[in-house]
Amino acid sequence: MPASRKGDSGEQPLVSGHEIRELAGPVADHTIVAILETGASLSDLEIALIYARGEGDYVDRLGHPLSGRVAQICDILAKDELFAINEER
Repeated sequence: MPASRKGDSGEQPLVSGHEIRELAGPVADHTIVAILETGASLSDLEIALIYARGEGDYVDRLGHPLSGRVAQICDILAKDELFAINEER
């Protein structure tokens, strides 16, 4: 059995911007397109959002580096105006 990697869940990929906006909020259209292009699953998006929002235990996040699709989504979200505004606060 191959080792599983955090960020590559093997679940069905997201199929619509509506799914993404339900979880991420009113992100820009180019953010939606970029996330859909990664082939990420709902679980990948949920994990990326936890990191992007700075939720959870900081030490836990340090102990679990991002990889795969989750890391890609975090990079995409960091460039979105909605998350950039939250980082400035």
